[in-house]
Amino acid sequence: MQLTAPILSLAMHAQSGDSQWVEKLAFWLHSDLRRVEERLVTIDTELSALPALTQINSSGSIGFKTSFQQDEEELRVEITLPQAAMVDSVILVPPLAKGATGVVSGYGFPRRYRIDAFDATGRATTLVDATSEDVPNPGGYPVLAHFKPTLTSRLRLTAIEPWQRDGPPVLALAEMLVLSGNRNVTLGATVTSPSSVEYVTSWSRRNLVDMATPLGLPTVPTRSTTLGFHSAAAAKADDVKSVTLTLPSTEPLDEVHLIPVRRREVPLWYDYGFPARFKIESATTPDFSDAQLLFETTSRNPVVYGMNPVCFPAHGKPARYLRITATQLWKRQDDYVFALAEVQAISAGKNIALNTKATASDVLVGHGSDDWSLTALTDGLTESGKLIEWPEWYAQLENRRVLEQERAQLTTTRTALIARTQHQLIYGSISSVGGISLLSMLLLWRQWRERRRDTIRLQEKLARDLHDEIGSNLGSITLICSMATQSGATLDAIKTDVAEIERVAAETADSMRDMVDLISTRRSEAEHDWLDVLRRLTDRLLRGLTLDCALPAAPLTIEPDIETRRELYLFCKEVLHNVAKHAQATKVRFHLTPTSSGLRIEISDKGIGFDTTQTASGHGLGNLRERTSAMKGRLQFSSKPGEGTSITLDLPRSQRWRKTQI
Repeated sequence: MQLTAPILSLAMHAQSGDSQWVEKLAFWLHSDLRRVEERLVTIDTELSALPALTQINSSGSIGFKTSFQQDEEELRVEITLPQAAMVDSVILVPPLAKGATGVVSGYGFPRRYRIDAFDATGRATTLVDATSEDVPNPGGYPVLAHFKPTLTSRLRLTAIEPWQRDGPPVLALAEMLVLSGNRNVTLGATVTSPSSVEYVTSWSRRNLVDMATPLGLPTVPTRSTTLGFHSAAAAKADDVKSVTLTLPSTEPLDEVHLIPVRRREVPLWYDYGFPARFKIESATTPDFSDAQLLFETTSRNPVVYGMNPVCFPAHGKPARYLRITATQLWKRQDDYVFALAEVQAISAGKNIALNTKATASDVLVGHGSDDWSLTALTDGLTESGKLIEWPEWYAQLENRRVLEQERAQLTTTRTALIARTQHQLIYGSISSVGGISLLSMLLLWRQWRERRRDTIRLQEKLARDLHDEIGSNLGSITLICSMATQSGATLDAIKTDVAEIERVAAETADSMRDMVDLISTRRSEAEHDWLDVLRRLTDRLLRGLTLDCALPAAPLTIEPDIETRRELYLFCKEVLHNVAKHAQATKVRFHLTPTSSGLRIEISDKGIGFDTTQTASGHGLGNLRERTSAMKGRLQFSSKPGEGTSITLDLPRSQRWRKTQI
C-alpha cells in the first residue's frame, strides 16, 4: 500500500484539470519540450518588438472588388502609374471585408495569380508568377513580392484562380502598393478593370491606391511621450489654423505625408483633429510669396482618412518651407480643433522634415497640453510607435506572420508532448497497481458527484433567472389583463393594453429562446451557438443605433462552460440595456475578442456619460462587479459627462472550458 498510494495519486492528478505539475514533469522528462519552451520564449520576445496586425477598417474605404464573375470573364485589374518608374516590389494587402458567412480576413485574395509590368511601348514583363499551385490565403497579412528593378508604366494583376469560398468568384484587395526603393509610386495612379463594385466610399477602383488599409500606421513599438501637434480649441469650424515647417535646405519634394493622431481612450477617434478641409503649400521664401499649392480640399463631403498615412504627390517642386492650413476644423464635442501626429516631407526617398523646426498659428495650452508639442510634429514618433519606411514595415509584418505560424506549430507540439506525458502517467499507474480500477471508479464517482452538484447549482441559477425575467414579465401581463377587463376600460385603453401585452410577451419569448440556445451543448449547422445569442441580443437591444459589433464569425477553439456563458450573457445584457435606456448614444461599439488567456469584451458608447465620482441611484455597476467577480474576471470602467462610457471585461480561461468539437 505504501507503493500504491503515490502511484494512485499520480493517476488521479493526471486525470484532473490541473495539469501544471504535469507540464513541469514533462519539461524535465522530454528534452524536446524544453527546446520548444525555450523557442516559444524567444518568439514571444521577438514578436513584442514587431508591428502588431491592427485589422481595423478605420476609414470608410474597404478596397477594390470586382463584380461577381460572369461565365469565363477574366478577373483582373490594372494600375497606370503617373510616370514610368523603376519598380522593385509589389505589396498586396487583403481587405477586411464581409463574406457570405461574416467578416473574413483575406476576403477576395486570389488562389493563383500573375502580375505583369508594361513599359511605355507596351512590352510585358512578368514580375510575379504564382500560377503553378494554390497560394495559401494570407488572412490579414500583406503579401510581398521582390524582383529585379523593372522600368514600368503600367501593372496588371490577373486572378488565374480567383477567391471562391462562400459565394461566386471575386477578386478583392484593400491596397496594391508598387515600390521604387522606399517610395510608393502609385500616388495619383489610374486604376482600370473590366468590372468593379462601386459602392459609396467602401468599394471603388480608386480605393486600390488610396493608402487606406486595415493595417494601420507603419510603426514599430516604441514608447512615445507626446501625441503630436494640437492647436488651441476654436468655437467655430471655419476658424483658420496653420502649422509651418522650416526644412534644412531647399530641396525638390516628391511627396508630403500627414500622419493622423490616434486617441485610444475614445475608440472611434482614429484620426483625431484631422481637418475636414485643408490645403498644403510649399515655398522657398519664409513669407510664402512664391507659394506653390500642392493640395487643396475640393470635395464638400469631408473624407474620413482613419488610422492611415495621408499622402500627397509634390511633383518635385522645390521647397524650403511647408505649410498646412486647416480651413475647416475637426469637430470634437462642443468645440473644434486641428491636430496631427507627424508631417513628413519626402525628397529622394528620405524624410527631410525629421527633427526640423515647426511653428503654428496657435497651440494648445493649459489642461491636457502636456501630451502635445510642436517638436513632436517632426520627431518621427506617433502614439503607436516609431514611423518606419514602407519596405521595412511590410517586411516586419511578414516576419510576424512567419513567427506566429511557427508559434502555432510549436504550441501544438507542446500540447502533444504534455498529453503524451499525461497518458504515460495514467497508463503507467494502471499497469503498476492491480487495484487501481477500483480507486478509479471512486474517482469517477467523486467527479460525477461534483458534476451533479454543479448541475444542481446551475439549475437553481437558471430557475432564479426564469423567475426574475420571465416570471416578472408574466406577472406584468396578468396585471395588464386585469386592468383591461375592468368595466370602465375604453376601447383605446384596451388596444394600448393589448399592445403592451404583445411587447412583454415578445420580450419573454426572446429571453426564453436566448436561454435555451445559451445552455445548449448540441452543435450543428442548423443551430445557433452562444455567440449567435449575444449577436441576437445586441441587435435587439440596440435597434436603431449605429452599431459596431464584432463577434467571432466561427466557434471559438476553446468554449466557455455553460455557467460562464450564462454569466457573460447576463453581464452583456445589463450593459447593453443600460446603454439603450440611459446613454442617449448615437454610436455603440461591442467587440468580443479571443485572447491568449481567455476573452475580452469591450462595450463603449458615444453617449452622455456620467460622473463616476457621484453615487449612482441604481445597482447596475454593483451587479456588473458581482458578475465579474463570479467569473473571476477583471473589469475596467470609464465614463465622463458628455464623452460616453467605456467598459472592458477581461475574462480568464478556466479549467472548466473545453475545446470545440468540430
